[in-house]
Amino acid sequence: MAEILSLGNLNISVLEKEFGKLQTSEVIVTDERITHIKERHSIDYELFEKYGAQCVQNPDYIIKDGKNKNTVFMIKKLPETNLNVVSKLVLDTDKNELKNSVMTFYRIRERNLEKLIAKNTLLYRKE
Repeated sequence: MAEILSLGNLNISVLEKEFGKLQTSEVIVTDERITHIKERHSIDYELFEKYGAQCVQNPDYIIKDGKNKNTVFMIKKLPETNLNVVSKLVLDTDKNELKNSVMTFYRIRERNLEKLIAKNTLLYRKE
C-alpha cells in the first residue's frame, strides 16, 4: 500500500467555481510521487520539503491546466524563483476513495510563469 502524506487543505471556494464540488479540501502526496520528484526534479526536492505545504495552503497563483482534466498549478513566489505544485483535483463525481493529490513539483522562472498564465486560465491571484 502506498504511503500518503497530507500537505494540508486547499481554499476550495475558488476551485469549486471552476470545477464544481470537490470531495475534500485535503491535498496529499504519495511516496510514489515523492520518488518522482526526487528523480525528475532532484534539485527542487529540498524546496518541496520546505515549501510544498505552503504552495498548497497559501499559493500566490492558482492556474487551471488547459491540457489535463481537473488539474491545477499552484504557484508560490519566492524572492529568487517560483515554485509550482501540480495537483489533480477529485470532484464529487469521482471515486470516493480518491483525494486531491500532488502530481509533481518544480521551480518555474518568471518568464515561464507569465507564459503559463497566458496559455491557461488564471483562477486566483493573491492580492
